[in-house]
Amino acid sequence: MLSSIPTRAARSLSALPTLARRTLATHVPAPSASSSSAAAANGYGTPDGPLRPHLGIEVNPNHGLFAFFRRKEKDGRVWYDTVEDADIVADKSGRAWTAAELRRKSFKDLHTLWYVVLRERNLLATQQAEARRLGATEQALGLWAKAYRCRKTMARIKYVINERRIAYEGALKIYNEQREQVLKQEDSIRAAAEAQAAREEEKKEKEQRRGRTAADVAAESLFETVPAASN
Repeated sequence: MLSSIPTRAARSLSALPTLARRTLATHVPAPSASSSSAAAANGYGTPDGPLRPHLGIEVNPNHGLFAFFRRKEKDGRVWYDTVEDADIVADKSGRAWTAAELRRKSFKDLHTLWYVVLRERNLLATQQAEARRLGATEQALGLWAKAYRCRKTMARIKYVINERRIAYEGALKIYNEQREQVLKQEDSIRAAAEAQAAREEEKKEKEQRRGRTAADVAAESLFETVPAASN
């Protein structure tokens, strides 16, 4: 029963009128020799570029809005779908990233992967909104499961980043504690050296005082000035 759900969803989408489906319109005229050369020259894939004929406005193929739609290309023709038919065989969607796999990535890789998954999540949100508008079942199209895998991957990226933050803070705390211990040891060694130097200086002065003989004392007394007697 569950295996028949994607088939039913595909049938429901194929049964919808063509005008009910929203796609980014790109005018593709009938191919010809001149048009093929013009298409190759401008790099848009169409002779006039990606134009909307009724507006005559050129469309930038690298515009960020196109990231909200699935890009399809076949036989040189490029178009964007808002809702994809459920195709179990051709579906290239995989599983969510595990925390063990993410731990082996660098900060740059995690940053890049975050925005890749975020872009896919925005694309799936666009498809979910269009599926609700068309009355299709999100579960049958597999959109909910894909969005869930994207959320799990993003949550695990945040978990791995938080692990690294905690490890960094722990290492920084250990470094500060060891640094305080080293500084205290250096202060104690410096204080002991200063005390030892002061004791040696005092000992040296005492030895100099003991080495003075009686003759030195008498010689010093001869040069002492005697105060004049008063009348």
